[in-house]
Amino acid sequence: MARRKRKQKTESPLPFFIAVAIFGSIAAATNGYWLPLIAVLAVGMIVLSVKVQQQQNRREKALALAELHALNPRGLELHVAQVIGALPGWTASANRGSSDQGADVIASGPKGRKVAVQVKHYPNSNVGNKAVQEIVASKAIYKCAYAVVVTSGPGFTKAAKELAQANRVVLWHSDDLLWLQELAKSGQVPPQSLLPT
Repeated sequence: MARRKRKQKTESPLPFFIAVAIFGSIAAATNGYWLPLIAVLAVGMIVLSVKVQQQQNRREKALALAELHALNPRGLELHVAQVIGALPGWTASANRGSSDQGADVIASGPKGRKVAVQVKHYPNSNVGNKAVQEIVASKAIYKCAYAVVVTSGPGFTKAAKELAQANRVVLWHSDDLLWLQELAKSGQVPPQSLLPT
């Protein structure tokens, strides 16, 4: 698994806000004309701070997606197993190659229920029906209570979504995988919508 670079610390505009608040209080006490100006500056700085944070979040997400796309298919399977296994109360292992019967990862949740996971490394295309059919079959083979199909790419075809819904198969997009990574890092339990138990 590729290591993510540490977040570079960006200077917070908080000291500026404190200075503005102090200056505004003094100005308001001595001369009421400064108060509207200070309020406008404070609101402007808040909006600017939010935009800078959003831009930083977009950059971090783009880097994380690039790291996922840089993995080979087996590397992505191992990565998914590692992410699930790092979640509180979960264990996961990646199966071996062509003998996996459609389940690349078998995970076990806090209540002992097993989840079969099919991993598709399609960075530039949607996952089709076949992956859902395979995981439905492997769910029965491995005696799993639940099934998941995860993709590193943009998503799933309409037919794959319909088949997944009919068979209660959970579909993960790359955003979902990145979210699970963050939950694992912070030791948080995944939502039932992503990883049922």
